[in-house]
Amino acid sequence: VTESFTRTIGRDGRIFLPEAGSIEIAGLSLGKAQGLIEGALKQQYRNAQVAVTISRLRSVRVYVVGDVQRPGGYDISSLATPISALYAARGPTSVGSLRTLLHYRGKQLVENVDLYDFLLHGIRNESAPFESGDTLLVPPAGSQIAVSGEIKRPAIYELKAGETMLATVIDDAGGLTAAASLSHIRIERIDANQERETVTL
Repeated sequence: VTESFTRTIGRDGRIFLPEAGSIEIAGLSLGKAQGLIEGALKQQYRNAQVAVTISRLRSVRVYVVGDVQRPGGYDISSLATPISALYAARGPTSVGSLRTLLHYRGKQLVENVDLYDFLLHGIRNESAPFESGDTLLVPPAGSQIAVSGEIKRPAIYELKAGETMLATVIDDAGGLTAAASLSHIRIERIDANQERETVTL
């Protein structure tokens, strides 16, 4: 027996399958949903093999506010990530943060997102899914440091709260070039008295 079913997930998060009855799959990944459906059908059919695909995704309205180019409400896929919502709003302004994106659901903070893992290192962390009415707040950038000289990616980088290690900043900047001299690193800063200070390492 080979059969194909198209089922819409109801408001209660369930689908109804012939012979297997009602199954709740809301909030599950596609792989887990497939395993649950296959397990339910194996009780009715011997050696059942199941392939589950998504034919249509619902969209959710997410409000992207703060220091972004085009703040407002956007209809995005329910599987979209914070970087997708930020892209819909045309990205942060010149003073917007890329290290502290705040995902709110009402007054509750759902997640604090740091995009440097993805943008600089290619690491995609699991993000909480959006629900309709959620807000993504992009606050002003925190402390910043300009890195120049024999470095692979000279630029201005944002420091996360509590980050004080020089090695972390060099890693964000792609590391040193072959011509870099570790015996001569100069740090210039403005101290609490608004006086310029130079430290040589």
